[in-house]
Amino acid sequence: MRNLLVIHQGALGDFVATFPAMIRLKNAFHSLGVICQRKLGKMARALGVADDYFPAESAAFASLYSDHADPHIRDFLILYHHIVLFSYSEQVEKAISELTGQKVHRIPPRADACQQIHVTQHILSQLAECELLRGTEPFSHTDKRDPGYDPLRILIHPGSGSKRKNWPLSDFIRLGDRLHSDGMRPEFILGPAEHSLRQTIQNAPDKRLHSLSDLPEVLSLFRKAGSFIGNDSGLTHLAAFMGLLTLGIFGPSDPERWKPSGLAVKIVRPGGLDCSPCFESAQTNCEHAECLTRTSPETVLSAFYSMQELPWQSENTG
Repeated sequence: MRNLLVIHQGALGDFVATFPAMIRLKNAFHSLGVICQRKLGKMARALGVADDYFPAESAAFASLYSDHADPHIRDFLILYHHIVLFSYSEQVEKAISELTGQKVHRIPPRADACQQIHVTQHILSQLAECELLRGTEPFSHTDKRDPGYDPLRILIHPGSGSKRKNWPLSDFIRLGDRLHSDGMRPEFILGPAEHSLRQTIQNAPDKRLHSLSDLPEVLSLFRKAGSFIGNDSGLTHLAAFMGLLTLGIFGPSDPERWKPSGLAVKIVRPGGLDCSPCFESAQTNCEHAECLTRTSPETVLSAFYSMQELPWQSENTG
């Protein structure tokens, strides 16, 4: 068995979408290392997705994306028998190949926007074409939470990497109120870039709020919670991967391509719209963004409770 190196420059959501494939690679090779953002690498190692990580922010690794790659990095790269590069850049592929004298398997992080293929299936198919994996059968997820997690604890994340994908904050607050009145324990979570949402949540009565500064805090919360409700965001993908019962509220994103992969995942998006998901093909949402505004807190609440009644433990989705 040989060593394999994955190079990935993406953000949290794109990175987590590779986890089913990376775990299969990790099982197929003697060792799997990953060059990525430092915080994402720490998370991948903590979750058992990678054996080791190397920060893409370091000068040597960052030089791979410049016109002049640091020649000293060659001694590191040639330790790996195979290199998988998640990138659209042929130039970076060529630079690494010339530096190491070996083939680089470059995989676009996602399929073209016009293709109705899920991102995880796209990655598995590409790796199979490279003959690094055999077959593209769905990945079998496992629950990565603590055995004593609280099933009544519901984490609510009203943010995302783009305001275009965000369900109205007022609806999230109403949803939290309903869950609280039903005896659940909803808790709001915000990341460092979501300060603008904090004051509104704090002003609402009986709202517990976690302002998270790093991924270890996120993992600690996720390991102890029963469920997660959020927009199409990196945290939603991570919650699903870790085994939380996950409800995603989608608007302009295409769930056929971006539904989070996990043990228990459901998407809420209104039907009967006059338009198609446009997040990857248009610069702005429609004027009224009906793909978001037509989803009511009552619809989300109903979808959430319907998930509680299904035998998720016996099902896997890829």
